[in-house]
Amino acid sequence: MFSLLLVMGCLRPPESELTHQLDREIIALRQRNALLKDAAENCDQQDVVPEVFTQLRQVFATEEVTVERQGLFTRVVIPGSLLFSPGSVQVRAEAMMVLDLLSTAINLHADQHVWVIGHTDATPINRSLSRYYRTNWELSSARANSIMYVLVDQFSVTENRFTIAGRGDSAPLGANDTPAGREQNRRVEVVIGPADHAW
Repeated sequence: MFSLLLVMGCLRPPESELTHQLDREIIALRQRNALLKDAAENCDQQDVVPEVFTQLRQVFATEEVTVERQGLFTRVVIPGSLLFSPGSVQVRAEAMMVLDLLSTAINLHADQHVWVIGHTDATPINRSLSRYYRTNWELSSARANSIMYVLVDQFSVTENRFTIAGRGDSAPLGANDTPAGREQNRRVEVVIGPADHAW
């Protein structure tokens, strides 16, 4: 019996090792608890419909502009043909009404951040544009910049609320081998949402 107890005593890990193992388990449980808490908070927020989404859906109900909700974010998709002439980064006069309505909603929600993201189709840059933009990525960035500057200069949206990005042809909505698909891919997306959340 004594020898059995001695053997069992040898099989038990030393006290310091047991303490370290318990400490690691406590740390892992705390991390899991933090993840679950964060998930629960985000789950609650998914049920909150942003006011700017509701307003923009009413404003653009009959327009060719699309308004979508993604959690706390409102995504406004504006066709490139509405905003720009072919091969240009100058905003068309016909787009000003849309940008005016959009800026009104943005200005009503001064606590929200604004991402402007340009997209193109997969057609290579033509010769006249290639002097200024080597790639579709550069063209899409320039178009996003143009939209931002119109919103800032003509509609008084504060400049430091913006993040600008160009995605080129990396995020197509349609097939690039059809005219309709290419038309769908040429667009600018304006995303409105909390600055402390990543888009």
